[in-house]
Amino acid sequence: MEFFDIRKVPVSLWRNGAGETREICCFPPATRDFNWRASIASIASSGEFSAFPQVDRVITLLEGGEVVLDAGKAFRHTLKHFQPFAFAGDYTVKAELKQGMSMDFNIMTRRDRCRAKVRVADRTFTTFAPRGGIVYVLSGEWQLGDKLLTPEQGAWWQDGRHTLRLLKSEGKLLFSEITYL
Repeated sequence: MEFFDIRKVPVSLWRNGAGETREICCFPPATRDFNWRASIASIASSGEFSAFPQVDRVITLLEGGEVVLDAGKAFRHTLKHFQPFAFAGDYTVKAELKQGMSMDFNIMTRRDRCRAKVRVADRTFTTFAPRGGIVYVLSGEWQLGDKLLTPEQGAWWQDGRHTLRLLKSEGKLLFSEITYL
């Protein structure tokens, strides 16, 4: 298990200059031919997402105003806070910002190798997928093993089941479990 604080994760600028990405994890590490990867991106202006053929994406708006994702005839969807949205990375997708910058959580999976299910939890739970996953604290305090996680912190793993305990009466946690095919 690896823990992270998003404020300490290195930043990479997008090629089109419309945003930046903080890559949290990638499997296998440091490769374009990943099985799955997780990141948090800041979108600074409207523009096109990079295409990722044969990759499925799940994006969740964390901060900022609504973002409209427009893939032409394939779909047009408005991202709302903490509501994961899945789409094929093959599509040409334009992001239209409605109110300034936004920040989103992204999971990408190679379609022929694995799948990701992204959810929001508001109570103690145990993960089920033994092959990998990631959690990111949206609010509250959460206990994972002997580690306390607070907003903008999280953890990722490659195997095993893990229990996350909500330590206060309210809190939200974004989590994804990875299932290999």
